[in-house]
Amino acid sequence: MAHEEGRQEMNPVWNIALKELYVSVKSRRFIVIVSIYLLIFGLAVYAIKDYLMQMGVPSVESNELGLWGVSAEIYTTPFAILFTINMMIITVLGAVLGTALGADAINREVENGTAKVLLGHPVYRDEVINGKFLGIGALIAVTYLVSYVVMVAVMLILGIPLDGDSLIRGFMAILVTILYTLVFLSLGVLLSTLSKRPETSMLAAVGLAIFLTVFYGIVVEIVAPKIVGPAPPWGTGAHEVWQENLNLWMARLHSINPAHHYVQLVSYIFAGDRFFNYYIPLADSFNYGFNSLAALLVMLLLPFALAYARFLTSDLN
Repeated sequence: MAHEEGRQEMNPVWNIALKELYVSVKSRRFIVIVSIYLLIFGLAVYAIKDYLMQMGVPSVESNELGLWGVSAEIYTTPFAILFTINMMIITVLGAVLGTALGADAINREVENGTAKVLLGHPVYRDEVINGKFLGIGALIAVTYLVSYVVMVAVMLILGIPLDGDSLIRGFMAILVTILYTLVFLSLGVLLSTLSKRPETSMLAAVGLAIFLTVFYGIVVEIVAPKIVGPAPPWGTGAHEVWQENLNLWMARLHSINPAHHYVQLVSYIFAGDRFFNYYIPLADSFNYGFNSLAALLVMLLLPFALAYARFLTSDLN
């Protein structure tokens, strides 16, 4: 009796979130994407395990990630190296996972006619879209938390000692990873409200994720020099000004890409100081990465707000 009353009093948002979580975790796309991730991560670990096991004293090394417009000084502990490799995999597959899970969250219900059935109950549209986002978001969060535990387990299995600072920074990087994937989930949900056909929104969402994480950096390398114009002769003052303008335009173009801000944030979390040969303080990591964190939050909230407005005002017939 008490159990039945509890179910009746449960917030509709949580009911929908639990249903979406259950449906998403059993979906073929989730299983396929996570399987691909585990395969690539496993191969990467196998390829570098000897290097990690034989590492001496960690040092601060330059890390060029030009595809995403990031250049960083990383304190290369074994865990930082493992997480950096994981980050490069997640930058692409995390974006695909987020968009793929959100791309038919709304229009699939409309196409199947279940949206009308759902809204026939005492449930408002805002509760539907909020519940779906929370359910898929919870699945993404749990998936990444499990991946963090797996990375720690890999280190222990290989017999590599872990230090507390690296573990804390790794956990913070996982929180940033969750935020990054939620940005793409938000974009996927927006596309789901803009297109009536789930297949169309799914193709557009996955295509957008792959373009931003794989090809956009190449586009920036081509477009930025076109905007700045021909390079003056090497070694002249004019060339230095041209180079500054080129770097400025490349930074501007990269700044609209969530992948750039994600890689930048993780790099700041594991950033090192060459003089002290250790991590920079976490407060400095936060200060340096504040703009990227703010950009990711805007990129998360803006598409979801548009999807929210679109779903609340759309005709479901």
